[in-house]
Amino acid sequence: GLSAADRAMVDRLDELKGGCSTSDIEMGAPSRQQAGGASGFMAVFFQEVNEVKAAMCTIRANIARIEAHHGEALGAISAEQGKAATAKLEQEMGGTNALAKKVRSQLKAMDGANKLFAKKNPGASEARIRTNMHATLTRKFVDLMAEYQEVQTRYKSKYRERVERQYRIVKPTVTQDEIDAALDGDPSNQPEIWGDMGRYG
Repeated sequence: GLSAADRAMVDRLDELKGGCSTSDIEMGAPSRQQAGGASGFMAVFFQEVNEVKAAMCTIRANIARIEAHHGEALGAISAEQGKAATAKLEQEMGGTNALAKKVRSQLKAMDGANKLFAKKNPGASEARIRTNMHATLTRKFVDLMAEYQEVQTRYKSKYRERVERQYRIVKPTVTQDEIDAALDGDPSNQPEIWGDMGRYG
């Protein structure tokens, strides 16, 4: 299971999820006074920017939690523990993927609105502000998705290594093809290995 330090980190992330700081997204965003004085269309734009920043902040916290769940799944010593960790992982990833999809749509819509605004208001300083903010948000989102992908790739690699080790202990004569077939096929084959490990361990 999780160590006390890991559990504390997860608890802290739960606290932060609601009021997560977006200071890591350096935007040069307008002050409250500037936003308050902005015309209606800019006020709406700044509100959209803040929504995207908050969603990205939640995704960042989710990625840290997913990494903690990866540790639980890899450390599972029984089929029950493995299934519980996997269920938590799938739930967290489902929510994160849905949020990422929403942010992607928001950024795309924002880009379309910015292009339309720039076309209708050639040379307007607001058009430059909108374009720059959108570019910064998009870059940060791409970086965040790359980090998420890296976490997933690391987990898959470690998971494959672990399953391969378990197979070789339980069935020393197993071939690489059999291991690959089991890993790429029906995951319901794998709990038997964890069960067998209990007997061999």
